[in-house]
Amino acid sequence: MRRQLLKLIMPTEQALSMAFCTADAMGRGASAELRILTGLLKLRACRDNVPVAIGALEARGGNGAIEEWVNPRLVRDAPIGLLWEGTSNINALDVIGRAVAKAGAQRALQALMHQRLEASTALPASFRNALGSALDRAVALAERVAGAEAEPLARAASTALYNAASAVLLAWEGTRPGADSRRALVAKCVLAHRLSPVDPLAPEEAAWERPVASLLLGERAVGLGEAMGLLG
Repeated sequence: MRRQLLKLIMPTEQALSMAFCTADAMGRGASAELRILTGLLKLRACRDNVPVAIGALEARGGNGAIEEWVNPRLVRDAPIGLLWEGTSNINALDVIGRAVAKAGAQRALQALMHQRLEASTALPASFRNALGSALDRAVALAERVAGAEAEPLARAASTALYNAASAVLLAWEGTRPGADSRRALVAKCVLAHRLSPVDPLAPEEAAWERPVASLLLGERAVGLGEAMGLLG
């Protein structure tokens, strides 16, 4: 159950960070950043909304299925974003085929994320370097797919950009003065489970996962020092 809840928390917090980053780009008039962030947000937030809504209903069991609870409406409404905001394929093609291939907007996104990393001096160097490496590899993948006009890989490349950017944002947010540093712990989960190779036939729980899960599922805010100790 704890693992199931974490699978709901991670995409939810990713979408929150990416939504605020997109709004910030709009407020600053950063057109190149906004050009790629909008497509990435529409692609992944709308897709992730479906399993999150269904997972929340399942977590509540029978109570989640009756109309006195909000879950049934959330499940019914979840697929609307996949249509109203553009289908996943269309959004992925917009990101890779136009924002990357034609506008070069991935460079603005890459620069912004590296600025966020440079400002996150409290992060352990190894963790910050791992985030930067994942970001650069995601950008390189997007450029490679765009250059080869490899449409079948557009969704995979767009998702990699989304995961890498959201991990950087979560880590940066977790180091801001007065912030709940659990956000940086979510970044570690994204890095481990969305941006790193995993053997599905050899599942292992890393030493950091249980204490991180306890903090993420707890009710108290986590201080910077406590979180940084789990990010090395």
